[in-house]
Parts: sequence; structure tokens; C-alpha cells
Amino acid sequence: MIYLLVGTNEFRISEILTVIAAEVGVEREMIDSTELDLNGLADVMRGVSLFAERRLVVLRQLSEQQELWRMLGEWLTEVPAETTLVLVEAKPDKRTKTYKTLQKHAKITTVEPLTDRQRPAAERWLQQYAMNHGVSLTNQQVSDMVMRAVVPDETGYTATIDQALLAQAITALALCDTVTNETIATVLPPAREFSAFDLMALAIRRRSAEVQAALRELRANDDPYKLAPLIWSQWYQVVAVSIGSQVSDAQLAKDTGLHPFVVKKTRPLVQNISSSAIYELTKYAAALDTEMKSVGGDPWLAIERFLMRVAQRDK
Repeated sequence: MIYLLVGTNEFRISEILTVIAAEVGVEREMIDSTELDLNGLADVMRGVSLFAERRLVVLRQLSEQQELWRMLGEWLTEVPAETTLVLVEAKPDKRTKTYKTLQKHAKITTVEPLTDRQRPAAERWLQQYAMNHGVSLTNQQVSDMVMRAVVPDETGYTATIDQALLAQAITALALCDTVTNETIATVLPPAREFSAFDLMALAIRRRSAEVQAALRELRANDDPYKLAPLIWSQWYQVVAVSIGSQVSDAQLAKDTGLHPFVVKKTRPLVQNISSSAIYELTKYAAALDTEMKSVGGDPWLAIERFLMRVAQRDK
């Protein structure tokens, strides 16, 4: 049997691998694809272990090895009945011949993380998971725990819900006689570390409540005099990319001194805000910065006022 798990939800991947291992009845063999050569792949795809009648082989990100990925497609039909092969791929190229062959011969399962927009689904899952482990939670506690497990994804544009983090918390709470809000806060501190880019992205996308939640978290440990310049820097990037909307990423990076990755990352944000709003907000940012430096205004208040003005623009 051949399985293909597509996505980056490590919690779901672990769950599925556990189920498959139980069904096959053998320990999984985790093979490092980066150290695999054609002979090693041939052994996986064609060979039968001398020490066991059955094998459960797990290969991660084999698609990054182009030649091996190509040969995988050619050898798929030769996998022995005694071998269960599980391929784990974050984003396989669906245009390749190998992927199209896998569509015919493998059981494909999508294992993408739950996003911040899927909180209701995450809350239902957490409530059921907690009940299965003997932990009783109120609806408010479930909601609070899911909020604490929201983390930015690798792109910085969206947020996902870390189910593994929630599962670990439930394991810890199962040892407690009584589950209180204080207990939850102890075993599950807020997972998200908001960066200046996160804050700016939330504000530009008009997510006022999340901006305020992020600022409450940052107030506990961050220095506003260090954060404020980062916010102004992020705003400069927004302004620069907006002005250079008709210029290539490479040229704009050269003209502004920004890193090309920063330009590429900021482009989608700029599409959510008008030129007139950028003009007015730039004047407001300058006024707040001057006020902070000249009359000693509260830096946290200046940061919050600016971000909320961004989030509530045009109102």
C-alpha cells in the first residue's frame, strides 16, 4: 500500500502515521531522503527486508531530489505487497509525471494546518479531543486555548492553529484534578510572538481585535521604544512598495535599499490599502513620532493609535 500525505500539519501527519503503523503491525522506518541514493530507493521500492515479512517505510520530501522523485514514479508499480510506503510532501509539484502516477496508485490525504479562519472547527476538534482524554473544558476555555495556539505561518501573511501545542496542553491538563483558567495559562502560554510585520499585516487587513490582542501580549515583555521604530520601518516599506507598484521587485529593491524578499512579502499587503489612505496615515505617523520624541508621549499609546488608525481607515 502506498500513501501520500500532502501538507504541513505535523500533528495530523503523526496521527496518521500512528494509525498506519497500528494497522500494519510493524515499527516505522524513517528514511532520510537527503541521504538516499538510487540504490537505497531501489531497496525501498523493490526489495524485501531479510529481517521482517513486512515493512513500513516513511520518506519525507523526496520530491526535492528530482532524479529520485522521477524514479519513484517509474517504480511505483513494483512495490512489494509486504511494503507499506508513506510519502510525506509539503507541496509536491502536481505537474510532474510522478505525482500523476501517485494519483492512480496511492491513497492521497491532505494534511494542511487549520487556519485562523477555521477557529470554530479547531474549537470543535479541541473539545472532542479533551473529552477523549478525560479533560472537561468550558466553551470559553476552549476558545481561549485555541487563541493561545494561533501562530504565524512561514509566509507571515496568515496564521495557523498549532494542534500539536493544544494536544500537549491537554496531556498536561489530564494530570490536574481541576482545570482552571490559571492552570491553562500555565500549561499553554500564548504561542504567538508578534513581530512588527505581523502587527502591520493585521492592521492593514483591518483586523482590529487581533491588533489589540497582539499589543496586550507585547506590552508584557517588549520595550515600546524598540518596537516603535520597527513599526515606522514597516510603514516605510509599505509606502515604498506602494509608490513602486509598477516597478519590478528587483528594481524596487535596488532603488529603495530594501531586500527583494521584503519587497515580495509586502506586495500583497499594499493591495489592501489606497494611495490616499497611505498619504494620510504617513502624515499621522510622522506626527505621532514627533510627539513621542518631543513631549515624551506614551510610546505604547502612540503605537496603538497608529495601528488602530490603519485598521479603521476610511471610516
